[in-house]
Amino acid sequence: MVTEQTRNAIWQELLDVARLVRYYEALSDQHRRNHLIVRFLLLAAAAGGIAALLDLLPAMAQLVAGGLVALLVAWDFVSDYAKKAAILHAISSECSAMEIEWQALWLELETIDDAEARRENTRLSRRIADVTGWAGQADIRENRKLNEECEKAAYRVMTDRYAT
Repeated sequence: MVTEQTRNAIWQELLDVARLVRYYEALSDQHRRNHLIVRFLLLAAAAGGIAALLDLLPAMAQLVAGGLVALLVAWDFVSDYAKKAAILHAISSECSAMEIEWQALWLELETIDDAEARRENTRLSRRIADVTGWAGQADIRENRKLNEECEKAAYRVMTDRYAT
C-alpha cells in the first residue's frame, strides 16, 4: 500500500517533469531560432561584403559589411546557439523519456508497495537532476518567463489527462 505522502511526492515529480519537457524543448527552439537568425544575418552581411568588393556598393557599405560580418562571427562564436540548442533538445528528450517512466509509476501505485514506489521515485529524481544539470554545464541561462509559461501549459495538460 502506497501512502498518501508518497503518492503526492510522485504526483509532484510527474507535474514537474511535464513542465521540464515543455521548458527545455521551448528553450531549444528559442536557441535554434537565434542560431538561424544570426546565420541569416551573417549571410546577408557577407553578401553585402561581396557586392562591395565587386564595387556594386559605395565604400562606406564595404566598411559596414565588413564590420557586421566580424561582429556576427564573434556573436555566433560566443553565443554558440547551435550547441546549446542541441544540448537543450537532448535534455528535453531525456525528460520526455523520464516523464513516460513517471507516468508508468503513477499508474502502478495500486500494485506496488510504498518502499518500492519511493525507491523508483528517488531513482527518477536523481536522473532528472543529472540530466537538467547539463544546461548549467553548457552555461545555458534560465528563462524564468518561459519556465512559468511552460509550467502553466504542463499543469493544464496534466489536469486534463488525469482529472477524475
